[in-house]
Amino acid sequence: MAPFSPHEVHRATRIAIVGGGPRGISVIERIGALLSSRPDRTPLEINVIDPCQIGAGTVWRTDQTRTVRMNTLAGAVTMFTEPGATVSAPVRPGPTLYEWVEMLRHNGTLVNPSHIATFEAHPVHEEVRWTFAEELVSTRIDSNPSRALYGAYLRWCYQVAQTGLPDFVKLVEHRERAVSIDDELDGTDRITLSDGTFITAHSTVLATGWVQPGPDADEKELADAIENSSEELTWIRPGNPIDQDLSSVPDGGDVLVRGFGMGFFDLTALLTIDRGGRFVADPAARSGLRYEASGREPHLKVASGRGYPFLPKSEYGDLPPTSPLLRLRAVIDTLSVTDGPIDVGTQVWPAIARDAHEAYYRAIARARPRQVHAPISEIIRILDSTEVPPVIGTELDDALTGVVDPELLFDLPSIAHPLAGVTETPEELLRHIADGVAKDLAHAHYAYDSPIKEGLWAIASCRKPLAILCQGGRATVESRLGIYAQIMALGQMVGSGPPSFRSRELLALIDAGLVTFIGSEPKLTVEDGTFCIRSATTEDTPFRSTTLIDAWMHSPDIRRPAHRDLTASLGPRVRPFVWSNTSEAATGPFTTGSPEVDPVSRRLVGEDGEPDKRIHLVGIPTHSQMADTTISPMPGTDPLMLRETDAAAVSAVSVAMRTAAE
Repeated sequence: MAPFSPHEVHRATRIAIVGGGPRGISVIERIGALLSSRPDRTPLEINVIDPCQIGAGTVWRTDQTRTVRMNTLAGAVTMFTEPGATVSAPVRPGPTLYEWVEMLRHNGTLVNPSHIATFEAHPVHEEVRWTFAEELVSTRIDSNPSRALYGAYLRWCYQVAQTGLPDFVKLVEHRERAVSIDDELDGTDRITLSDGTFITAHSTVLATGWVQPGPDADEKELADAIENSSEELTWIRPGNPIDQDLSSVPDGGDVLVRGFGMGFFDLTALLTIDRGGRFVADPAARSGLRYEASGREPHLKVASGRGYPFLPKSEYGDLPPTSPLLRLRAVIDTLSVTDGPIDVGTQVWPAIARDAHEAYYRAIARARPRQVHAPISEIIRILDSTEVPPVIGTELDDALTGVVDPELLFDLPSIAHPLAGVTETPEELLRHIADGVAKDLAHAHYAYDSPIKEGLWAIASCRKPLAILCQGGRATVESRLGIYAQIMALGQMVGSGPPSFRSRELLALIDAGLVTFIGSEPKLTVEDGTFCIRSATTEDTPFRSTTLIDAWMHSPDIRRPAHRDLTASLGPRVRPFVWSNTSEAATGPFTTGSPEVDPVSRRLVGEDGEPDKRIHLVGIPTHSQMADTTISPMPGTDPLMLRETDAAAVSAVSVAMRTAAE
């Protein structure tokens, strides 16, 4: 791409993109697709700002350990639009991550022919082939690639986006952090960088990703207690495990951990595999693995709200199936053409519950026909005729008592809250959870043939359509904070858990004596120079350590910006999104931590209720208003992320051209 002459640079229209991760590079690609289809050749300068590796961003940077993996399958992610996509700029197809891997290993037989041309037109650097040689050989469509390999794919997508820009567009990289944005008198944005330099832009797109907010009240209290402690304490605050400083975790010591989701599984891998430990195949072990310790791994004592690990993903041997969700889709079709607030508990949850129970009992009828005493048509009739209250309850199972043997009933509440009512000694709880993880792994192995996995997959699959239905604050405040949140939390535990090999590793660590369980609803204190966690699950037994790790991440929250947070400089140009739909028993509107955006253009909405003149925001920070903001684009689904970046790109170009002309 030829550089502009000094005269052209002076008169060029300028767009700034803050954030060089997946969404940032997608905005660049969409700008290229848009401008290449237009006759206007007005010079444009795109400034992309990111202190990390542009293209991969912070989370997917290619220099990180290969130990941490994506929680998405290789065949289930793409960065390219597809024919039929509801985008404004022209579609530019390209390979999925798995297709890209296939072509890197010189195998195009499983690749969409229309994607091969894109790959061949943009050669991949040979360094990628030899750097990831071992992983490229082993990657299957249902593999969970390393985050670094996905970063390499994203870097290549960035290369495609760059070369897809027309010759009158110049791309400038800034490897610094944007620290503030000021509204200039000449109608531009002045973006100050961490090195003291600044950029002016006629429009700006914020693609900042998972921005960590400042501490909440509990964390401030904990920080004060640590400062006043008689002994030196180490607290590793919530964050991306790759960015947490685990070097301060003592070799072989006891460590308290809060969190049992993906952050926990990443943490265990980093504190075992990356400290020299090895998981070795062992058919005699109940996990199929034996852990060979290095002596450097700590003993983890773990607690969380539920007190139980996220469930392992099913081993389908392919991409996951599509759940029918016939009742939910019928409800969505009805509610999508109506106005007014949605009560999720009364209008939507019954359909989800019946869909999940039907999937479960169909599988039961296949697997245990002698223990089902009515045809499946009668079971479905009972499900559809039984009233479902707005809670995760047992009403549908109760209605099937006598039709299905009691030990085979679904019992969603016990899955949602596996330690509810449990009071055991620490030794009993350890056996309880270890046996549970072993059963979870058996269900994951059986996949399609596991009734529990079939029923839970319906719960997991309902999250996206439910979120789309309720985005923009359509759900009543009460149901959004209540049953909606419960559905999403349950769906996350059963559908966004670890790959099954991580659960096998956990079971091997339990059997090696390196993981202990504290229980649910933990209470943390600082006393006698230690952190101390107690749980009613283990009879308030104190678990102590001088090291505490929070193995989870805060959602972005503009109500408590971190030090030098970019959004803190925006002042009245941004306001939090408010859930305002209320029922008759309303407690009032609820202010969320998400900045409000115009859903069409993705421009920020200011305190005056009007879309900002220039600033756009895409992605994760808008999670309370927009749907599916944390999910990577999935092939064949018209991904919301790519529709979002397309909308922001189209608006950013239009705004920049108009602002520059004024």
